[in-house]
Order: sequence, then C-alpha cells, then structure tokens
Amino acid sequence: MRGASPGSHPSRKAGVPTVSVIIPSRNAAPYIRAAIDSALAQTHPVLEVLVIDGGSTDGTQDLVRSYGEPVRLLDERMNGGKGIAAARNVGVQAASGEWLAFLDADDWWDPGKTGSQLANIARHPGAAVNYTAYWMIQEGSEERKFIPCPDAKAVWPTLRWTNGIGASTVLARRDALIEVGAFREDLIGFEDWEMWVRLRLRHPFTSCSEPLMFYRVLPQSASHDLKKNLDGIPEVCESTMVAGLSGFERWVMQRRIWAAQLYYAGLVDRESRPGGGQSLVWRSLAHWPFPTFLPVRYKMLLNYLVGHLRNSPTPFG
Repeated sequence: MRGASPGSHPSRKAGVPTVSVIIPSRNAAPYIRAAIDSALAQTHPVLEVLVIDGGSTDGTQDLVRSYGEPVRLLDERMNGGKGIAAARNVGVQAASGEWLAFLDADDWWDPGKTGSQLANIARHPGAAVNYTAYWMIQEGSEERKFIPCPDAKAVWPTLRWTNGIGASTVLARRDALIEVGAFREDLIGFEDWEMWVRLRLRHPFTSCSEPLMFYRVLPQSASHDLKKNLDGIPEVCESTMVAGLSGFERWVMQRRIWAAQLYYAGLVDRESRPGGGQSLVWRSLAHWPFPTFLPVRYKMLLNYLVGHLRNSPTPFG
C-alpha cells in the first residue's frame, strides 16, 4: 500500500467506491500507528489516510510523515485550530474520496470494516451513513466489552436524545456531509452526535451489527470529561436535536435529552469513582421521571440503595 500513487490506486477503478480516512490527532504517538496500519490493511483498499494534527510535540508528526503516500499529514490550524470538529472539517475539505471514514487516533479497525460497510450500503441505495457495532477495550487490562449499535431502522427518533453511534465506526457520503455544513465548530461537545442528527434529518442510515471497530478507553478520553459534556447540553437542546418540533413535542424532547444525558453522565461518574453518579441520576429523573423512558435508571438507584443498606451498620452491630 505504501508508495502507491493515487492515480493507480485500486479503488480508482470505475464503479469502485473510494474511501478517504480522516484521523484527528494531537500527541497520539503511542497509538496512532495502530490506527493508520488498520486503515491501510482494509480488504477494500482506502484511497488515502488524512491525519489532521493539532500541533503535536511528541513525535506524532514525524511518525505520520514516515508512511509516505497514501498517508498525508495536514495541519488542524488550517481551520483555526478549534479542536476535533475543526480538524475533521479540514479532512472533509481535503478528501478526494466519495466516502469519508472517521477514525480517532487511539482507535483501530477490523480489516473488513470498510468492505462490509460498502457492501451493506450497496443493498440500501440512497443511504448516506453506515455505522457498526464495536469493541470497547480498556487500556492496560485489555478487557473488552461488546457495544452493539442501534439498528438503522430503529435509530430514529432515539438519536435525538442519545448517541448510539461511535464516531470511529462511521462511513459517510462526502457530498451529503458537505450539504449539511459538516461539523459545527462552535459546540462545547457532542459535535459528532449533532452531525449525525442533521444527516439523519435528510438522509437514511444503514448499520452493520458486527463489531468492526476497537475503541480504546483511556483515562483522559474526551467522553469522560463530564463538565464539558454537561455544559454542551443546553446548546443541542435548543437547536438541532429539536429541529422540526414545536410546542409540547419540543418541550418533551428537551426534557428527554436532559434526562438521558444526565443518566449517561452518571454512568461515567460511577465508573470513575466509588459511589459516583447518584446525584446525576436523581437529576435525570427530575427532568423525566416516567419509568417507560430509560427504566434502567430506577434499577441503578435501587442498586445504590441496596449497596448503602448493606454497608450501613445494623442497630445490633
């Protein structure tokens, strides 16, 4: 794969879909080789791998340059250096493939990922996005957990209040993404989720139930930044997630978004510290208390209560 010229690339053949891989990076030297190698190892060869770097100082840039074509290093600051959304947008503009595959620098793919996705898309003409299930890998212990993906037929309207689509699993049609304005760079968080909603409002999605991506869980993962994520909820509640809704429907959707995001924040908080997450789950219920919506919230609080009773001294102890 290394050293191939774009003009002679296998995926340039007439009728063969072309795929550009977009990898945002910043000080990702310990991990990015696995990401790039997994992209180059695809059974459906990718056209190019675009690494958009945000000013790494740990050797990431030299490592990326060592690959040569079809791996290209781009500068996030070309788009103002505003973070991951800006980096992805640099990739979107620079890409020459018909399809864009997003891959975070600390994740990697199964060799059959893009091939399976394109085969699935071929069976669903008009689809603009395909996503897959994935494996969640704990850094250090290498413990893995299967994360299923929502079936594309059932992802809507659930996608309005919760994001079940892993960014590194997505294969999106470039023209559709540009049509909706690409990633919003003004959001505090949720830039990928907000993009999927805008795309789904205009285009159908498809999904692959196989786990074709490996998501590496790091202590500093952006998804574990609770304050950032919670600070971003008001913006999405007032804009994309409630697009096309008004009156009571809009109010209900906003309450559900808050309830869902507070619950998921509670799960993250519980994983990061003993006894964490309780206050966030209570806040979730305050926004939408009805047990038909995310009934698992009541189970979580019951587990907290049982654990508290077990650890409390008895009157006779």
